[in-house]
Amino acid sequence: MKKSFNLKLKHLLNALMLIPLIMVSHHLAAQPTSVTLEHIKSSNTLNIGYRQLEPFSFRDSDGKVTGYTIALCNIVADELRESLGIKKLAIHYIPVLFTERVSALNTSKIDIDCSVNTVAPERKNSVSFSTDYFVANMRIVSLRKNNIKSLNDLRGRTVAIPRGSKDLLELNRINREKNLSLSIVTSDTVEDAFDMMTQKRTAALILDDILAYPYINKSEHPENFFVSHEVVGVKMKYALMMRKEDPVFVDFVDKTLGKIFESPLNAQLANRWLTQKVVAKNTQKTQY
Repeated sequence: MKKSFNLKLKHLLNALMLIPLIMVSHHLAAQPTSVTLEHIKSSNTLNIGYRQLEPFSFRDSDGKVTGYTIALCNIVADELRESLGIKKLAIHYIPVLFTERVSALNTSKIDIDCSVNTVAPERKNSVSFSTDYFVANMRIVSLRKNNIKSLNDLRGRTVAIPRGSKDLLELNRINREKNLSLSIVTSDTVEDAFDMMTQKRTAALILDDILAYPYINKSEHPENFFVSHEVVGVKMKYALMMRKEDPVFVDFVDKTLGKIFESPLNAQLANRWLTQKVVAKNTQKTQY
Protein backbone atom coordinates (compact mmCIF):
# COMPACT_ATOMS: atom_id res chain seq x y z
CA MET A 1 0.00 0.00 0.00
CA LYS A 2 2.83 2.39 0.96
CA LYS A 3 4.75 1.64 -2.27
CA SER A 4 1.59 2.18 -4.30
CA PHE A 5 0.95 5.54 -2.58
CA ASN A 6 4.52 6.68 -3.15
CA LEU A 7 4.35 5.64 -6.81
CA LYS A 8 1.15 7.66 -7.30
CA LEU A 9 2.79 10.69 -5.71
CA LYS A 10 5.78 10.33 -8.01
CA HIS A 11 3.58 10.16 -11.13
CA LEU A 12 1.55 13.16 -9.99
CA LEU A 13 4.69 15.10 -9.24
CA ASN A 14 6.21 14.35 -12.63
CA ALA A 15 3.02 15.48 -14.36
CA LEU A 16 2.92 18.70 -12.35
CA MET A 17 6.53 19.61 -12.94
CA LEU A 18 7.05 19.16 -16.68
CA ILE A 19 5.56 22.40 -18.00
CA PRO A 20 6.31 24.78 -15.08
CA LEU A 21 9.98 23.83 -14.94
CA ILE A 22 10.73 25.57 -18.22
CA MET A 23 8.99 28.70 -16.96
CA VAL A 24 10.83 28.59 -13.63
CA SER A 25 14.20 28.18 -15.34
CA HIS A 26 13.59 31.28 -17.48
CA HIS A 27 12.34 33.13 -14.40
CA LEU A 28 15.51 32.32 -12.45
CA ALA A 29 17.74 33.37 -15.33
CA ALA A 30 16.09 36.80 -15.44
CA GLN A 31 16.40 37.45 -11.69
CA PRO A 32 19.26 38.92 -9.63
CA THR A 33 21.63 36.46 -8.03
CA SER A 34 20.68 34.44 -4.97
CA VAL A 35 23.19 33.46 -2.29
CA THR A 36 21.19 30.33 -1.48
CA LEU A 37 20.75 29.21 -5.07
CA GLU A 38 24.43 29.83 -5.82
CA HIS A 39 25.44 27.77 -2.78
CA ILE A 40 23.12 24.91 -3.77
CA LYS A 41 24.40 24.90 -7.35
CA SER A 42 28.10 25.09 -6.43
CA SER A 43 27.86 22.40 -3.74
CA ASN A 44 25.23 20.19 -5.39
CA THR A 45 23.71 20.02 -1.90
CA LEU A 46 20.52 21.20 -0.22
CA ASN A 47 20.67 21.40 3.58
CA ILE A 48 17.22 21.04 5.13
CA GLY A 49 16.61 21.89 8.79
CA TYR A 50 13.97 19.97 10.71
CA ARG A 51 12.73 19.15 14.22
CA GLN A 52 11.13 16.04 15.66
CA LEU A 53 7.59 17.36 15.27
CA GLU A 54 5.07 14.91 13.89
CA PRO A 55 3.23 15.04 11.59
CA PHE A 56 5.27 17.74 9.84
CA SER A 57 8.90 16.67 10.18
CA PHE A 58 10.40 13.74 12.06
CA ARG A 59 12.77 10.79 11.85
CA ASP A 60 10.71 7.59 11.85
CA SER A 61 11.53 4.21 13.39
CA ASP A 62 13.42 3.24 10.21
CA GLY A 63 15.64 6.33 10.47
CA LYS A 64 13.98 8.10 7.53
CA VAL A 65 13.20 11.83 7.83
CA THR A 66 9.62 12.24 6.70
CA GLY A 67 6.38 14.18 7.27
CA TYR A 68 4.18 16.75 5.51
CA THR A 69 6.70 19.61 5.34
CA ILE A 70 9.52 17.24 4.44
CA ALA A 71 7.40 16.10 1.49
CA LEU A 72 6.93 19.75 0.47
CA CYS A 73 10.66 20.45 0.69
CA ASN A 74 11.52 17.29 -1.25
CA ILE A 75 9.37 18.63 -4.07
CA VAL A 76 11.19 21.97 -3.83
CA ALA A 77 14.43 19.97 -4.10
CA ASP A 78 13.16 18.30 -7.30
CA GLU A 79 12.37 21.74 -8.75
CA LEU A 80 15.83 22.99 -7.82
CA ARG A 81 17.50 19.96 -9.39
CA GLU A 82 15.78 20.56 -12.72
CA SER A 83 15.88 24.37 -12.74
CA LEU A 84 19.57 24.61 -11.77
CA GLY A 85 20.59 21.77 -14.07
CA ILE A 86 21.99 19.62 -11.26
CA LYS A 87 22.21 15.95 -12.21
CA LYS A 88 22.55 14.72 -8.64
CA LEU A 89 21.42 16.93 -5.78
CA ALA A 90 22.32 15.61 -2.33
CA ILE A 91 19.79 16.37 0.41
CA HIS A 92 21.06 16.60 3.98
CA TYR A 93 18.46 16.63 6.77
CA ILE A 94 19.89 18.51 9.75
CA PRO A 95 18.17 18.54 13.18
CA VAL A 96 17.80 22.11 14.45
CA LEU A 97 16.24 23.27 17.73
CA PHE A 98 13.64 26.07 17.87
CA THR A 99 16.24 28.41 19.34
CA GLU A 100 18.86 27.59 16.67
CA ARG A 101 16.85 28.23 13.52
CA VAL A 102 17.93 31.80 12.75
CA SER A 103 21.62 31.23 13.42
CA ALA A 104 21.55 27.96 11.43
CA LEU A 105 20.20 29.86 8.42
CA ASN A 106 22.51 32.85 8.75
CA THR A 107 25.64 30.69 9.09
CA SER A 108 24.57 28.53 6.10
CA LYS A 109 24.30 25.44 8.28
CA ILE A 110 20.92 24.99 6.60
CA ASP A 111 19.42 26.49 3.42
CA ILE A 112 15.78 26.20 4.49
CA ASP A 113 13.99 25.17 7.67
CA CYS A 114 11.35 22.63 6.73
CA SER A 115 9.66 22.15 10.06
CA VAL A 116 7.09 24.03 12.13
CA ASN A 117 7.79 27.76 11.97
CA THR A 118 5.04 30.09 13.10
CA VAL A 119 4.87 33.34 11.16
CA ALA A 120 5.55 36.18 13.61
CA PRO A 121 6.01 39.88 12.73
CA GLU A 122 8.93 40.21 15.16
CA ARG A 123 10.84 37.47 13.31
CA LYS A 124 10.57 39.08 9.90
CA ASN A 125 13.51 41.35 10.71
CA SER A 126 15.76 38.28 10.93
CA VAL A 127 14.34 35.71 8.50
CA SER A 128 11.98 35.26 5.56
CA PHE A 129 8.87 33.09 5.53
CA SER A 130 7.22 31.22 2.69
CA THR A 131 3.51 31.37 2.09
CA ASP A 132 1.85 29.55 4.98
CA TYR A 133 1.01 25.86 4.60
CA PHE A 134 -1.11 25.23 7.74
CA VAL A 135 -3.09 27.08 10.42
CA ALA A 136 -3.06 25.60 13.94
CA ASN A 137 -4.88 26.25 17.21
CA MET A 138 -3.02 26.45 20.52
CA ARG A 139 -4.79 24.55 23.31
CA ILE A 140 -4.33 23.29 26.87
CA VAL A 141 -3.11 19.68 27.12
CA SER A 142 -3.35 17.99 30.52
CA LEU A 143 -4.03 14.78 32.37
CA ARG A 144 -7.79 14.20 32.34
CA LYS A 145 -7.92 13.59 36.10
CA ASN A 146 -6.71 17.16 36.73
CA ASN A 147 -10.00 18.46 35.31
CA ILE A 148 -8.35 21.40 33.52
CA LYS A 149 -10.61 22.65 30.74
CA SER A 150 -9.88 26.37 30.47
CA LEU A 151 -7.33 29.05 31.21
CA ASN A 152 -9.26 29.98 34.34
CA ASP A 153 -8.65 26.46 35.64
CA LEU A 154 -4.91 27.13 35.28
CA ARG A 155 -4.87 30.38 37.25
CA GLY A 156 -1.83 30.47 39.54
CA ARG A 157 -0.53 27.10 38.34
CA THR A 158 2.55 25.90 36.43
CA VAL A 159 2.52 25.18 32.69
CA ALA A 160 5.12 23.81 30.26
CA ILE A 161 5.89 25.21 26.82
CA PRO A 162 8.82 25.00 24.36
CA ARG A 163 11.14 28.02 24.41
CA GLY A 164 11.78 29.95 21.21
CA SER A 165 8.24 29.31 19.95
CA LYS A 166 5.51 31.77 18.98
CA ASP A 167 3.30 29.88 21.45
CA LEU A 168 5.49 31.17 24.28
CA LEU A 169 5.22 34.78 23.10
CA GLU A 170 1.45 34.45 22.82
CA LEU A 171 1.11 32.77 26.23
CA ASN A 172 3.18 35.51 27.89
CA ARG A 173 0.83 38.12 26.40
CA ILE A 174 -2.29 36.27 27.59
CA ASN A 175 -0.78 35.72 31.03
CA ARG A 176 -0.26 39.47 31.42
CA GLU A 177 -3.59 40.59 29.98
CA LYS A 178 -5.71 38.11 31.95
CA ASN A 179 -3.63 38.30 35.16
CA LEU A 180 -3.45 34.50 35.31
CA SER A 181 -0.30 34.45 37.47
CA LEU A 182 0.95 31.43 35.54
CA SER A 183 4.37 30.00 36.29
CA ILE A 184 5.77 29.18 32.83
CA VAL A 185 8.46 26.51 32.52
CA THR A 186 10.23 26.33 29.15
CA SER A 187 12.02 23.43 27.44
CA ASP A 188 14.26 22.92 24.41
CA THR A 189 11.83 20.53 22.70
CA VAL A 190 8.13 19.74 22.55
CA GLU A 191 8.89 16.25 23.83
CA ASP A 192 10.52 17.67 26.97
CA ALA A 193 7.54 19.95 27.57
CA PHE A 194 5.14 17.02 27.11
CA ASP A 195 7.16 14.93 29.58
CA MET A 196 6.97 17.70 32.19
CA MET A 197 3.19 17.52 32.03
CA THR A 198 2.96 13.71 32.06
CA GLN A 199 5.41 13.49 34.97
CA LYS A 200 3.28 16.02 36.91
CA ARG A 201 6.06 18.59 37.09
CA THR A 202 3.58 21.02 35.53
CA ALA A 203 -0.21 21.09 35.64
CA ALA A 204 -0.52 21.36 31.87
CA LEU A 205 1.17 21.86 28.53
CA ILE A 206 0.29 24.74 26.21
CA LEU A 207 0.77 23.58 22.63
CA ASP A 208 -0.72 23.59 19.14
CA ASP A 209 -3.17 20.69 19.12
CA ILE A 210 -1.86 19.02 15.97
CA LEU A 211 1.58 18.76 17.57
CA ALA A 212 0.18 17.28 20.79
CA TYR A 213 -1.86 14.46 19.22
CA PRO A 214 1.11 12.29 18.11
CA TYR A 215 2.61 12.35 21.61
CA ILE A 216 -0.72 11.46 23.19
CA ASN A 217 -1.37 8.62 20.75
CA LYS A 218 2.07 7.13 21.41
CA SER A 219 1.47 7.06 25.15
CA GLU A 220 0.38 3.88 26.90
CA HIS A 221 -3.04 5.35 27.78
CA PRO A 222 -4.13 8.13 25.38
CA GLU A 223 -7.52 8.23 27.10
CA ASN A 224 -5.83 9.69 30.19
CA PHE A 225 -5.21 13.01 28.41
CA PHE A 226 -7.48 15.94 27.69
CA VAL A 227 -7.12 18.56 24.95
CA SER A 228 -9.16 21.67 25.74
CA HIS A 229 -12.03 22.86 23.59
CA GLU A 230 -10.89 26.38 24.40
CA VAL A 231 -8.42 27.84 21.92
CA VAL A 232 -5.62 29.78 23.59
CA GLY A 233 -4.72 33.02 21.82
CA VAL A 234 -4.57 33.68 18.09
CA LYS A 235 -4.34 31.10 15.32
CA MET A 236 -0.82 30.00 14.41
CA LYS A 237 0.20 30.15 10.74
CA TYR A 238 2.98 27.71 9.81
CA ALA A 239 5.50 28.45 7.05
CA LEU A 240 8.92 27.38 5.81
CA MET A 241 11.76 29.60 7.04
CA MET A 242 14.57 30.99 4.89
CA ARG A 243 17.42 33.48 5.09
CA LYS A 244 16.67 37.18 5.07
CA GLU A 245 17.65 39.24 2.02
CA ASP A 246 17.29 36.41 -0.51
CA PRO A 247 14.01 37.25 -2.28
CA VAL A 248 14.88 35.16 -5.36
CA PHE A 249 15.04 31.96 -3.36
CA VAL A 250 11.91 32.85 -1.38
CA ASP A 251 10.06 33.55 -4.63
CA PHE A 252 11.22 30.22 -6.06
CA VAL A 253 9.96 28.33 -2.99
CA ASP A 254 6.63 30.20 -2.97
CA LYS A 255 6.01 29.47 -6.65
CA THR A 256 6.74 25.79 -6.08
CA LEU A 257 4.40 25.66 -3.07
CA GLY A 258 1.73 27.47 -5.06
CA LYS A 259 1.80 24.75 -7.72
CA ILE A 260 1.55 22.04 -5.07
CA PHE A 261 -1.36 23.71 -3.26
CA GLU A 262 -3.28 24.09 -6.50
CA SER A 263 -2.85 20.45 -7.46
CA PRO A 264 -4.49 17.18 -6.30
CA LEU A 265 -1.13 16.25 -4.79
CA ASN A 266 -1.63 18.53 -1.78
CA ALA A 267 -4.93 16.89 -0.85
CA GLN A 268 -3.21 13.50 -0.86
CA LEU A 269 -0.37 14.77 1.29
CA ALA A 270 -2.80 16.44 3.71
CA ASN A 271 -4.93 13.30 3.99
CA ARG A 272 -1.85 11.28 4.76
CA TRP A 273 -0.29 13.57 7.35
CA LEU A 274 -2.70 16.18 8.67
CA THR A 275 -5.77 14.26 9.82
CA GLN A 276 -4.80 14.04 13.48
CA LYS A 277 -7.02 12.94 16.37
CA VAL A 278 -6.73 11.27 19.76
CA VAL A 279 -7.95 7.69 19.90
CA ALA A 280 -8.23 5.81 23.18
CA LYS A 281 -6.62 2.41 22.71
CA ASN A 282 -8.89 0.57 25.09
CA THR A 283 -12.21 1.96 23.86
CA GLN A 284 -11.44 3.04 20.28
CA LYS A 285 -13.51 6.18 20.91
CA THR A 286 -12.30 9.49 19.62
CA GLN A 287 -11.49 12.03 22.34
CA TYR A 288 -11.67 15.76 21.57
